[in-house]
Amino acid sequence: MANLVRYLRGSVLDDATVSSSSQTAGLPAQNVKDKLIRKVYRTTGRSNEWVRFKASGGATGINIVFIGKHSFTKNAVVLWQGNTTSNFGSGPALNITLSVVTDALGSVVPKICYFRSAVASYLHWRLYVRDSGNASTNLEIGRIATGRYVEPTQNVREGFTMRYIDPSRRMVSAGRQGYANTRPTYQEFSYSVAWAKEDQQDQLIALYRSIGQHTAFVFSLDPETRPSHNSAYVEFTEPVTWQSNVTRQKTLQDLTLSEKN
Repeated sequence: MANLVRYLRGSVLDDATVSSSSQTAGLPAQNVKDKLIRKVYRTTGRSNEWVRFKASGGATGINIVFIGKHSFTKNAVVLWQGNTTSNFGSGPALNITLSVVTDALGSVVPKICYFRSAVASYLHWRLYVRDSGNASTNLEIGRIATGRYVEPTQNVREGFTMRYIDPSRRMVSAGRQGYANTRPTYQEFSYSVAWAKEDQQDQLIALYRSIGQHTAFVFSLDPETRPSHNSAYVEFTEPVTWQSNVTRQKTLQDLTLSEKN
């Protein structure tokens, strides 16, 4: 790994006022703030669609954008925009192109993660999508999480594991014909840090105390070179365990983070 892991708890726009270009009955734009990533927002079109946020309490600083469970094609134009007013039509103050990435087979990876080197602060934020070539007549967008990421001073130690799991259920008949109840694959990461200093211990303990094993957060193993491929919306699946080394330094035992998709 060429860079340090990063994570984001919650989203600074969870209490923002949300509006949109269009929405399907039963799947409103408010769903992009829902912690359940499968609870998507669905547009009624596929060109010039947007969901807009007005931050509560004034301008809000952001240097990470995570979009989960989207239905964009690889040729979609996806923009993250910031502005001082709600009028984005005359040109936003900040205009960032978000890349839709694909796997080795050319299939779209249905999540986007973007890291910005500097914090940008605006009162109004917007996700804009133009995907005219999409086979569907509408677009779906899951959880949108934004804010200021935390980057621990010490990286994950060597020997961590990353695996993909298929939770599909397969049954075989007497004639050996196979049937499967297919489900989306998901990632699991093992996270461990050797000789962590006290400030890094405090960061992780505070994170765990605030969300436990019941609330997901954004975790990125490779934020600088492959942010969308190696970032996920995850939950802790076990307790945080430290092994004491010397005074004020401890080793974090393998901690499993399981993707929610």
